[in-house]
Amino acid sequence: MSKFDKIFNSEDKSEATLTLEESVAAVALVAAEANAPDTDADILESILWDSEIFAEYSEDEMSAMFQRLAGIVAQDGLGALFNTAGESIPDELVLDTFAITAAMFVADGEIPEKHKGFLQEFQQALGVEDEEAAEIIEDVIAAYSEEAEGEESDLDALLYVSPEGNFSLPIPVDEQRGGRVDEVEGSVAFSDDFGVLLKIDYFSIAGEVEETIESMGEEAYLKYFLDNFICQAILTNVPNSRLLHAEYLEDEEAYFAVFDLPGGATISVQENGGPLTRLDAYRGIMAFIADDFCYTVSCQRIYQEGNELGSLESEAEGIMNNIFAFIETIEFSAVA
Repeated sequence: MSKFDKIFNSEDKSEATLTLEESVAAVALVAAEANAPDTDADILESILWDSEIFAEYSEDEMSAMFQRLAGIVAQDGLGALFNTAGESIPDELVLDTFAITAAMFVADGEIPEKHKGFLQEFQQALGVEDEEAAEIIEDVIAAYSEEAEGEESDLDALLYVSPEGNFSLPIPVDEQRGGRVDEVEGSVAFSDDFGVLLKIDYFSIAGEVEETIESMGEEAYLKYFLDNFICQAILTNVPNSRLLHAEYLEDEEAYFAVFDLPGGATISVQENGGPLTRLDAYRGIMAFIADDFCYTVSCQRIYQEGNELGSLESEAEGIMNNIFAFIETIEFSAVA
């Protein structure tokens, strides 16, 4: 029995009525939630905008559509949304829907092995033949590989440099999707309207701090520092929040922790015409020392009631990998 059977073989239905566009987006959203729940929402948004189906959609329309779909998932589940959307998609758009979904899983010019099994089951659930699916995947890989090459120089131009000059990185959010850069002394956060949050906090190691590190040792200091940081900055400010996981990563010389923030995500949704409410989130944070600065880098993984979450181990690993991927985009510099 596949772990996706309860979605693709579900008999659940939603009473909601979906437009053609909502149905296509819903199927792609279900695929993302089922197979790669840590996929940044802006990736899916960007792929949809690349399709002629959504070419005329404004940012507000796209946001409202996904808030509605998220509400359906929260109330009826992924299987119900998939079945309801599948009944509303005309035959001539089934292959486009498969192409949009496959595009979400392209990485470094290929479909990673971990996604191939899911795509095969997804293809069968949509009724796409093997030969058609193979051609679509080949075309999608070619198209997005060419686009990535063409945009590489443009992305490099969108650079954030810290006021102290101790690090720089390409800005990881898009203004068209509500991307924001919020900067205060010793901290910068990159976020958008679709749940992306990538944050860097930092301070210079000098004087008393340097002496403390020399006395305690780097591992003990990072654990002491991050435990206090989490307690003071997070756990005391978000009701019912709790630490889920913490470990020292010897190879990376970093301390990593994950905690649960009920109602602590950076975005909100409106359900059934009610008030806006903040989504829940897992937040991961990693502390390390580089070039005489102590850094904490964090990201969030949003979820709603009814979402299928992985085991704590798999969720923590996914968040850790996202943080590592973000850190790889940062260039650290020594400050004279």
